Amino acid sequence: MGMRDEMDGKFETGDSNLFQIWDEIQCVQTDFCFAQEIPAFYMSESWIKSARTVLDVGTGNGYFLKKISDLFPDKLYSGIDISKEFIGRAKQEHKDDNISYAVQNYFDVSECYDFLIMRLFWQHLPLDQLESALMKLEQITKKGSSVLICDAWDKVRVFEPDLPEFKKVIAAYTEHQSGTNRDRNIVERLLQEIAQNESWGIKSDLKIIIPSTVNDNLKLFRRVYDLWIRLFECLRNIEIDFTPAKKELEKWKQNKTAYTQAGLRIIQFDRL
Repeated sequence: MGMRDEMDGKFETGDSNLFQIWDEIQCVQTDFCFAQEIPAFYMSESWIKSARTVLDVGTGNGYFLKKISDLFPDKLYSGIDISKEFIGRAKQEHKDDNISYAVQNYFDVSECYDFLIMRLFWQHLPLDQLESALMKLEQITKKGSSVLICDAWDKVRVFEPDLPEFKKVIAAYTEHQSGTNRDRNIVERLLQEIAQNESWGIKSDLKIIIPSTVNDNLKLFRRVYDLWIRLFECLRNIEIDFTPAKKELEKWKQNKTAYTQAGLRIIQFDRL
């Protein structure tokens, strides 16, 4: 993450329990999303032909950025995050000769980059900072630069068999985020802002479904759902009994034919 002033409570990674939960979540989510996300990079002409300097905003533990660097080693990557614990893990576990990591707030970035990656960043940004965050993009890019945003597309989430108690937990978390002036489903709002800004042009808008039936995704989804409940419990101010959801999820995890899917919106917009 990289935001100004208002820390999202679930990113208090000085808490060793929260840090361990997030460290694993970032790796697991990357593993089940990566294959579906990568086409967005190969389809981007600016990424393939002209991007040499890349900034990954809210790089977390660096796991995703290292995987990107392995596929595209001809670029210079910078990963920033406001969590010193995340950056410490990135430098230790996910380093490379062409990657640098720094503890830095997004709003404090001063250098210009050819390409920005903002993966699961905007949903954690307070809405009253949306305008200033878009203005910051203009300061750290130049004409021809591109920004790739990847964020949640929750309306396509599916559970089979259904998980009504677990969905109550997700709804309670979404309401909690709204109460802290954040919008988990911020993509449509962001697209409207970008469309009205003469400095940017929307290049692509990919809607991606990630099913549990490919690779080893069902195992990964099972694990991340466990981690979500642990994370939400750590927040302590989501007023819901987690016990029914835990029991329901344990039963669902034993079902070998269970199915689930998640959705991502991947948007590229270019500096005009």
